[in-house]
Amino acid sequence: MHKASILLVLFVSVTSSLFGIEQSFRLKPNEHRGNISSELFFLEDPESNFSAKDVYRSMAWKKIEGDSLDFNFSKKAFWLKFRIKFREEIRENLYFVLKSKAHDRLELYIPNGVSPVQLAGDKLPKSEWFVKNVLYPSLMLQGNPGEEKVFYVKIKSESIMSFPVEIMDEAGLRANLAIETGLFTLAACLYALLILVAILYYRASGYKEFLFYAGYAFCMGASYDVNYGNAIEILWDDSLLWGEKSNFFFFNLGGVFGFQFIRRFLETERELPWVDRMLQICSLILAVSLPFVFYLDTISYLTKTNEIVYTFSIPLILGAGIYLRKKGNRKLNLFLVSWGIYMTLGYLSIFYYLGILRYNFLIVYSVPLFFPADFLILLYNIVQKYSQDLQEKNTLLENLKEFLNKPRYARSKISGVDIEVSLNALESLMEREKLFREEDVTMNLVAGKLGLTNHQFSELLNSRLGMGFAAYINSKRIEEAKRLLLTGEEENILNIAFNVGFGSKTSFNVEFKKSTGLTPKQFKNLS
Repeated sequence: MHKASILLVLFVSVTSSLFGIEQSFRLKPNEHRGNISSELFFLEDPESNFSAKDVYRSMAWKKIEGDSLDFNFSKKAFWLKFRIKFREEIRENLYFVLKSKAHDRLELYIPNGVSPVQLAGDKLPKSEWFVKNVLYPSLMLQGNPGEEKVFYVKIKSESIMSFPVEIMDEAGLRANLAIETGLFTLAACLYALLILVAILYYRASGYKEFLFYAGYAFCMGASYDVNYGNAIEILWDDSLLWGEKSNFFFFNLGGVFGFQFIRRFLETERELPWVDRMLQICSLILAVSLPFVFYLDTISYLTKTNEIVYTFSIPLILGAGIYLRKKGNRKLNLFLVSWGIYMTLGYLSIFYYLGILRYNFLIVYSVPLFFPADFLILLYNIVQKYSQDLQEKNTLLENLKEFLNKPRYARSKISGVDIEVSLNALESLMEREKLFREEDVTMNLVAGKLGLTNHQFSELLNSRLGMGFAAYINSKRIEEAKRLLLTGEEENILNIAFNVGFGSKTSFNVEFKKSTGLTPKQFKNLS
């Protein structure tokens, strides 16, 4: 008798799948959410012109295999059919939730209905969604305690349609919104902090790597928040969201900043010219694609373009980094680790968008979750690169301190100081003792020799000479270097760099070109 019961259950299950007879899905008494994907049946609507009556009569329903939809990018519409059994213990509303944000249009039908009873999707203002305060496109399923009901959902989207579908109750919906909003708010705060630090370092040092890094971090953070978070819904509640297109715009613009950042960080123009040209081409392709993001009817072509660009460029950058590390650049160790992880996770994401891999939480979310840590490592790498010795580190920190202290000059510290006497004393000190030649010269040392406090000396430089201490010292070093190059007292450029107080040839070249527009070698040849 027991075997017969098992066989009967198996027979019913198999015949139900074959003939499109759906099994009832229900949440257990203590459950707040559950994956309904494997209980769904789907019907392809190639021209998106099936009427509701055609759908109800159709015998072409197929069972979803697995724990997620697997339609990838498609111009077809898809109808989903499922049966819900409402819990007997309580009167409740349940929610049909698509675990992916960007969908053009989502419609809910009930049997014998000729028009949708609820709508959602990026083509509609949020005010027209039946369920508004949600992260993902969602539909409310209404029924009485213990009732079984059949529902039909039509999905039409230009974005990828490979994701799980969940049923949630009110508590599950609120918890899901709170958790994901909290995670992406935390990530957004970290992005904002990294961007602020990068901008401050750029203002203090003038190195464009920090500026491109800030643009890269802002755009990628915005892209991932549009794609996975809900900042736009909060700030722009009643507008056409175009979520996927906004995501692509920020993602491609971020790529433009990113390639320019990598070019300068790895110094490919000087070290690997052919790699530099490839990165320029990749940056140009993404830049040219930006206007098309909002004008093309479909973004699937842009998706393929992006996949080609990143499939080619990510290993190219990693290979360039490995090559430069083998040449002796030990500052690239952390960069190679972070970029290697990014490449691995990036390829998993690319394979998902190509339809090679099915939906998996780690595959889809690993890149946005890892990216803040990756950006933190990159920022540390930039600071490390331009802090090759104590002198350069002090220069950056002092520049940063002076920039942050500028607002304090509103209340002058030098009102009782004879400005002209102090400036003349400073020039005499530099001419006589040539303190700029000392690699570890500090503001405290020079201010003490002038009889000024650090604040007075800093304000004197900024208000009268328009520069901070580090910039002033470097200007004196560059003046001395130009004198040595012009007189021919020293032929070796590296020796000149060390003689005038620079700790490395790289920092000397950067500061010299910033001051004169020429490299030391070019300046020497012209003279």
